[in-house]
Amino acid sequence: MAQQGTPRNRAPLAELPVATGAIVPQSSPTPGQTAATPQRNVLAPRLIHSPSANIPDSILTPTLSPEEMIIRQRGRRRRPIIWSPDHNERALFPSPMKTPTKNISTMTLRSSPRKRSLMQEFADVPSISGGYSSPSKRMPQTARTSVGDTPGTSTKKSRWEETAMNRVDESIPLDTILKGYSREQLIGIIGLLVEKNGQLEGAVRRELPLPDISPLDGELGRIRKNIYACVPNQKFFSRTDGHGFLRAATHLATFKQTIHSQSQNLYASRHWDALLDYVLMAWTHVRETPVYDNVKHNATRRYCFKLLAHHANSALKHGALGLGTERVARFQQKLPCMMVDCADISECSKCIDYIMKGF
Repeated sequence: MAQQGTPRNRAPLAELPVATGAIVPQSSPTPGQTAATPQRNVLAPRLIHSPSANIPDSILTPTLSPEEMIIRQRGRRRRPIIWSPDHNERALFPSPMKTPTKNISTMTLRSSPRKRSLMQEFADVPSISGGYSSPSKRMPQTARTSVGDTPGTSTKKSRWEETAMNRVDESIPLDTILKGYSREQLIGIIGLLVEKNGQLEGAVRRELPLPDISPLDGELGRIRKNIYACVPNQKFFSRTDGHGFLRAATHLATFKQTIHSQSQNLYASRHWDALLDYVLMAWTHVRETPVYDNVKHNATRRYCFKLLAHHANSALKHGALGLGTERVARFQQKLPCMMVDCADISECSKCIDYIMKGF
């Protein structure tokens, strides 16, 4: 260990000798240099600044591989072949590859007799433009004509002739033909006949019968049976509880809609006598509907009673004396029992008293 105060013989950051046994010259710092200033020979070019001296020649100048030599022998890169109908550009860069032409065979393929007959048939039929048309274009034209049709007739005309024949055929009864028409068509036919003949209207009015309400009665009875059939009558099941109402809710809605449509039809057609008879008939069906334990579930029943009471009052007001004594008396006889079911029917008593005084 050096003694304290002894000067250092080597400058700091001095380069160590490279060769073995080489002695780095020791120099003491000059008066113009300090110990931290390196000497000039440190910055001289050394072996580390020229690494190529230690790299072999095979790495600096490598030999070309066979693939690289082939690539260099190809020369400059040409434009790719353009597959387009532009023959001018294709002529500038002709492709060395050419598709071989097919050898045209002299053998004629044999076809079936059916195919030869079809081709001969298509060849014999000329088109409108003077040439030959394809079979697909001629199919709709041939499909228009049917068996027994002449070229001058059309489908609409043939249908019209068939309809006219059914109309004038006296072997078919008139009532049988009229059954195929709808209500609107029958109303239009009668209106057209009355319009052409003024006296015919009076004759038709005298022959008009009372509307038949028996089909309406049968429809209401069928729906009422469905209301009871949807809930089985068993020991542990009740038809009037909430569960029974949920199972019959659909049939109750159908029953309500049916009464509304039937009564509205008679009201719109101004058949007051038939409307009053319908009220008596439908009231019985509404009364036979189940009464549920919950008051809210009886809304359909209350609606039907009020609707029938309204139509009964309208029939009595508009029909008045034209309803007839027997019909009004029959309604008056059943009125007390109907008032128990719905209090709104009591308004009809005033109309009945006024009508009975007129007789």
